[in-house]
Amino acid sequence: MPEQQHILFVVNSFPPRVGGIERHIADLAHELVRQGHRATVVTLADEPGVSVENGITVHRLPRHFPIASVMSFPSFGTARRLRRRFAGAGVTAISTHTRFFPMSWVGLAVGKRLRIPVVHTEHGSDFVRGVSPLIGWASRVVDVTFGRRTMRGATSVLGVSEQVVAFVRRLSGVTGQVFYNAISLEGWPAQVEQSSPRRRFVFVGRLVPGKGWDRLLDAAAILASDSSVGPFTVEILGDGPDMAAATLQIERQGLTSIAHTHGYVSGETVRSYLHDSVLVNPTTLAEGFQTTLLEALAGTCQIVTYLVPGAAKLASEGAPVLLVNDQTPTGLAAAMRTALDFPQPAYPLERLEQWSWPQRVGQYVSLVEEARSRLA
Repeated sequence: MPEQQHILFVVNSFPPRVGGIERHIADLAHELVRQGHRATVVTLADEPGVSVENGITVHRLPRHFPIASVMSFPSFGTARRLRRRFAGAGVTAISTHTRFFPMSWVGLAVGKRLRIPVVHTEHGSDFVRGVSPLIGWASRVVDVTFGRRTMRGATSVLGVSEQVVAFVRRLSGVTGQVFYNAISLEGWPAQVEQSSPRRRFVFVGRLVPGKGWDRLLDAAAILASDSSVGPFTVEILGDGPDMAAATLQIERQGLTSIAHTHGYVSGETVRSYLHDSVLVNPTTLAEGFQTTLLEALAGTCQIVTYLVPGAAKLASEGAPVLLVNDQTPTGLAAAMRTALDFPQPAYPLERLEQWSWPQRVGQYVSLVEEARSRLA
C-alpha cells in the first residue's frame, strides 16, 4: 500500500471551466482521492470561495486582468499567502500545469518555500498556434522566459505525449517523462459486435482557428457532391468564437440538411454522439494528447485524424485510427469515406483500460514518490 500523498494543485483554472487541461486536472485529482490520497486545488475564479467537490478541497482565489478568457493573473503576494496557509497541511507535492500560466509560477515559488517537490505537467507539443502574430510573438516571449524557468525549476517535468516531452527538451533543455492523458471508462455503453459505423461524422472541440471544423465541412461538401457516397450527417459538438463562421460556411456550402452545430454539450451527449460514429479530428494546433481520441475508442468509433500526438501510437496498437497525411480537403474526404466503407475492428475494452485514470494515477503516485526522494 503506497504512502498517502497530499497533492496541492496550483492551477489557473478548474471546472466548471471547460477544457482539456481542466478536465485532466479534475480527473487526476478525483482519482487520487478515490484511491485514498488527498487532493487540494488552488485556482483562480470570478467568485472566490472554498468548497469540497468530489472529495477535493477547492480554494478559488480572485482572478485579475483576464485575457481572451484564457489567461488571468492572481493577486500580488499569492505565493506568500499560500505558503502560510499550507505550511502545516501535510502537503507532499505541488502539481502545476502548463508553462505559461501564472499559477504555475506561483506553484513553483510555493514549492521552494515549503521545501517540497513540484511536479510540473506540460500539455502543449509546440509553441502556441492559431493565434494572431502579436499573440504568437507574446506567447513565445513568455515561453522562453517564465515558461523555461518553470520547467527548469520544477523537481520533475511530465509531458502528456512523446511530442510534448520533445518540446520540453527543445524549449528548456529539461528531460521530461511521458505521462499520457487518460479517461474515465465509467458511463460508456457496453461494447457490442459492430459490422459498420453509423454514417455519422462527429467533430468535438472548441470552434477556434486551427481546430479543423472548417476542414471537416470542406471535406463533407466534397462527399455530399458525390452521389456514390450515400447519405451521412455531420455533427459539430463544441462552441467558441468561430460558431457564427461555422454556421455561415454550412449555409454557403449547401450542407444545412446534413451538418448541424450543437454548441457546448454535456459529456453524456458527447458519448451519445460518439457511439459507433466516425470521429474526424483535422486539427493543426499544438495539441498535447487529446482525450477525445480515447473517448472515441471507448465509443467504438472509427477515427480519422491528422498526425496529432498519440494518434500514431494508438494506430500501432491496433486501434481503428486512420492517419491523414494529405491535409487538403480531398485527402480528408477520401479518408472519411474509407472509414465509412471499410471500418476497422473496434478497440477492445480490456486494452483501453491501460488508458484509464485508475491505471494512470498509480503511475502518478510513483512519480511523486520519485520526486520526493530527490529532495530527501
